[in-house]
Order: sequence, then structure tokens, then C-alpha cells
Amino acid sequence: MKIAFVALPRQEDIHTSRIAPPLPLAYLAAMLEQRRHIVRVYDLALAQGAPLGAALAPLRSFRPHLVVIATDSPEHSAPCEAALGDLAAPVFCLGAAMRDGSIAQAVTQALWHAGRDATRADEQSIIFEAMLALDDDIDSMPYPARHLLSLEQYPLLTLDGELQTTVFVGQQISSTYLAARNPAQITAEIQSVVREHGIRHFVFSGAALTNDTRWMHELLRLLASNGMGATWEATVDYAQMTPALAGELKKAGCEAISFSLLAGEVLVSREKRAVLSASAECLHEAGLGVRAAIQLDPPYSMMPSLIDVSATLGLDSVQFSVLPNVAADARVTPNSVSLEEIAEMARIRYRSSRSRQFFIDRFGTQFGPMLWRVGRAGLLGRTWQRYADGGDERALAF
Repeated sequence: MKIAFVALPRQEDIHTSRIAPPLPLAYLAAMLEQRRHIVRVYDLALAQGAPLGAALAPLRSFRPHLVVIATDSPEHSAPCEAALGDLAAPVFCLGAAMRDGSIAQAVTQALWHAGRDATRADEQSIIFEAMLALDDDIDSMPYPARHLLSLEQYPLLTLDGELQTTVFVGQQISSTYLAARNPAQITAEIQSVVREHGIRHFVFSGAALTNDTRWMHELLRLLASNGMGATWEATVDYAQMTPALAGELKKAGCEAISFSLLAGEVLVSREKRAVLSASAECLHEAGLGVRAAIQLDPPYSMMPSLIDVSATLGLDSVQFSVLPNVAADARVTPNSVSLEEIAEMARIRYRSSRSRQFFIDRFGTQFGPMLWRVGRAGLLGRTWQRYADGGDERALAF
């Protein structure tokens, strides 16, 4: 059977420069290919701005027997379903987090949203049986079908602008249990991607390395001794960062570390901010970059000050997201601004605050803010802009 997957972009992808390939969907495609189905993946996140008809034209040329629309927001699938309504092939929606969720999360979410249509039961069962197979031992799964994805087109870049791709390292099943992949399997997959696709920069997804320290040290040992020349970045708990761990990460090929932060828990606490700042400094001393993914939570009135605080922590790159329950806060906006637009406003404010912090660090607390304000007024011309944008290009780029 010829099966076409259409991966819809997330709403927040409109305002970010880091769009990850739909890795759980690539795993599902690999399972289906093992069962001798012919599979194609059409990722509409790579065609944003193009007319829907033009973006789906390659799919029509494929002439599939079944079309599956994969999205973590099923309510947004209607335009795509309508555009494919004239196909002879059945079309149904698979509600699952296909970009930033783990395989287990994708399976659970898809089955939760699944709606059985009696006229399509046989076609749907092919997909659901393959998804249930993904819930098996993680090390028994085939490598994801990256050959179905245009990896070079994804705007997933290192801090130095080199192309990256994602590698799944484990699933956080609960707050206390990490279903981690065998470190040997992870290193073997990295070798496979280097050979087949020529990509040497990776992002480890699915779990923070520090969630299982024994497994982490074994993984770092294998990566350090592999000698394949690949580099990577991963998420760790900032509170567990030490100079010794930073050195071990660097030796194993790490080039950047990402912190996942809830603004209301971390940035409002002076003690936690001090630990976070010290962790960033520790990583910089080891020659590693530092990213942060910051979730903004209510009350909205605190968000501007929290964003300003985040600009003082020495982070190289920050990406903001807004928790859905913020929408229930009447103070979010009187004009029904969406969560994605709030995240975009946070990004703009951070850029401004980071620029101001550069002048403070460079010229001191007395003259720095003054020069920054004068420059913003346009009185320093291009000289000010060169300082503002060149002081820390990685922090100002999203």
C-alpha cells in the first residue's frame, strides 16, 4: 500500500527559527516500510507561506492509497483535509506530538484522539498496529526513516550556524523512570547518519541526560571513545551542572547544552537564578554554548520583568513559549492576542533586554544604560547598532 503522511506545522513554529523534523513520524514510517508499505512524508512546516495546493502537489503526484494527516492540534487539520477532499484515497487525522514529543507520548496521544470510521477501519488499523509496535522495547525499533525527510531544509542549526538533526535518546515515562536507549545503539545511529547523510551535528531529544546519571556517564564514555568527529547538544538539569561534568561533556563531543526552565519557578528565585547563572558560566569556561527554553506562566503581569531577568543570565540563545493556561488569565491582553503572538512579543523584548545588558557589561551600570537609550533614540547611528548586534550575535539571533 502507498501511504502518504502530511505533517502539519505547530502554531509556535511560525515564530521560531528552530523547527525539528517529525522524528516519531519517521519511526512510524520505518515500521511501515518494514511491512513492505511504500511511504512518503510531506512536512508542511517546510512550506510555510506557500499556497496549500502547491505544497500538496507532490502528494497528488504520488497517488497514495491512504493519506494520514499528523498534527499535535487536530482542530487545525480542517483546511488540509478539505484540500485533499477530492482524492480517491481515504484521509484521516492522527493527533500526535510529532516534533518535540517522545515516541511513547505520540502513541498515547494518537490513540487518545483516534476516532474510528467504519468505512476506513481496515486502512486505519494498518497505522494503529504500527503505532502499537512503537510501544515495544525502544532498542528493538528500527532507525527512523530519515531518508523520507529533507533534513537539509530544516532550520535546526548549531549556535555557529551548522546544520543539525535530532537523535532520540530515551523516553521519560514518569517523573522517576527514564526508558533510555542503549548507549551503543545511540552511537551506532549517529555513525549511520554521518555516513548516509553527511550531517555531523546532533540534538539529543526525548529526555534530559541527567535524568539517569549512570546511563549518562556510560553514553559519554562511548561518545568520547568513538572518534567519529560528530558533535551534539542535549538537555541537562542546570542544578546538576559541575565543572567536572562540563569537562566530561566537552570531551564526549558536546558543543552546547540546553536548559528547560519554567519562568515562575526559576527566575523569581534569587537562589535559583544564581545557580543557573553559575551553571552557564561553568559551561562557557569549558567552551560549551548555552541555550534555554523558557516557559512563561501566569500571571502575565510578571512576564516583562522575568524576560528582562533572563537577559542577565549569560545565555547564548533563548526560546520562549507560553503555557496554555495563561489564556485563562484575563490580564493576558484585551485584544485576544494568541499565545504564539505573546511568545513572539517575549522574543522581541528579550532581544532588546539582551542588547541593553551587553552595554551594561561593556560600559558599566552607570554609562551602559545611558548609551543604550541614546542609541535607541538614533543619536549614535550605525555605531550603536554594530555594538548592539555584534556584542553577542548568538544571543540576539533566533
